[in-house]
Amino acid sequence: MPVQSTNPEYDAHLPEWQMMDDALEGECAISHNPKYLPKPSGMVEAEKLDPTGNAYLYLNYRDRAQYEHWVRDSLRSMMGLVSRLIPEINLPAGLKDMEDNATADGFDLKQLFLRMVRQTISHGRTPLVVNVDDSGSPYFSTYAARNAINWDTADQGGRQDLVLAVFREFRKKEGDRYSHDCVTVYREFYMLGDVCYTAVRGDGGDLLEEERPLGTVGNNNQLIRGLEYIPIIYCGSTDNSPGVDEVPLLTMARAAVKSYQLSADYFTALHQTSHPQPWVAGLDEKVELSVTGPSAAWDLGPSGSCGYLEFQGAGITAVRAAMEDQKNAALEAGAKVMDASGTESGEARKTRQNDQHATLHSIVITVAAAIEQGLRYAAEWTGYNPDDVTFTVKPEFIIPEVDAQVLAELQKAVAAGGISWDTYWQYLTTGKLPERAYDEEATLVSDEADSGRGLNLDNIDAVEKTAGRRQPAPGADDTP
Repeated sequence: MPVQSTNPEYDAHLPEWQMMDDALEGECAISHNPKYLPKPSGMVEAEKLDPTGNAYLYLNYRDRAQYEHWVRDSLRSMMGLVSRLIPEINLPAGLKDMEDNATADGFDLKQLFLRMVRQTISHGRTPLVVNVDDSGSPYFSTYAARNAINWDTADQGGRQDLVLAVFREFRKKEGDRYSHDCVTVYREFYMLGDVCYTAVRGDGGDLLEEERPLGTVGNNNQLIRGLEYIPIIYCGSTDNSPGVDEVPLLTMARAAVKSYQLSADYFTALHQTSHPQPWVAGLDEKVELSVTGPSAAWDLGPSGSCGYLEFQGAGITAVRAAMEDQKNAALEAGAKVMDASGTESGEARKTRQNDQHATLHSIVITVAAAIEQGLRYAAEWTGYNPDDVTFTVKPEFIIPEVDAQVLAELQKAVAAGGISWDTYWQYLTTGKLPERAYDEEATLVSDEADSGRGLNLDNIDAVEKTAGRRQPAPGADDTP
């Protein structure tokens, strides 16, 4: 089979990824692709009679349609939440440079994390490749889901491990620095015996870069170390196995496309109700009518008659209701933080936000795990201890609020010696109580009492003001 061969899962999910690409690009991509707005049968028949002269019918129909950018706006909202998260990174001394220079184009690990989250939200899949440059320093490369065309797993020492991965790449043609024309090549990683090999091939399968063990560097093809596995992680929306995961925003994209289709009928109907079609009958052969409008008068002759064919628009309300249904379907997918209407209750909004946060939670966890695994591959490859590597992200998207009643009860408990100053302070500054056992809390209370560091009622006001999180007591006047 040729190098362009694709995995069956790839073929099954490629239309979804293409739809997501178009949905994110926006109205230009959607409106210029006729598959998203099929021609009505009347326009099809009209173009059979005169393809050129009647083409305007569909163009006008298409141009009146309106595509809602729910998917793009939702992705921006979700990334706004994720951008607040701060990764906790620990690397061996020899890999510290990767924290600030981790990707093939020179960006840091935080940027890599955000890129992977964005791609996983929008397409449900982000292949992450660990490689080394000519100096032997490790780095990461990522690929779009649609360019990871083939992969395979097989039994490797009793485990199902990756044995093949093929990626499509685009290289700029040489000879014209102003041109943006590219040629397509295919980079493959595969197991040959117990060592991972790599090569680059052209469309015809011809070798553009010779087959060599992954990790061969320098002009003398020195091998820093052969790998017994393929250092690629297929980061997904639910797990990091090579199989294709679901696309989190796909439901919203489908609803947006359906709303776009309905809007073509809706706005065409509105247009037709505003512009009734005049008709004439019984004219003499000598009578010619070539001008219409408020400034024109017709002489119909002795037997002529005229009138208007008015579009009643009985179905406009139904179409509008269907468009609202699609908007509600998109919101119920839990992928956008926005008010459906001014009357939406706080509980309904919280339900949608919690659904969104659950989706983001799983994606943040899988992306962080994928990057950590990649860093461990890099550490093992370059001779460092993989156990010294950590890359973790706490997926906390809601800013906790300090409850005034809870704070008041904690204040009483501190004064009575029932809880520690540390517990009070953590709730005051974070809105959350620390998770620890009763014995640990009792030890803290005892230690603070022995050292004289416990709170008293005289300095609690000062502490609250210092924290900047002072909450008014129930029923108190909170005016400045």
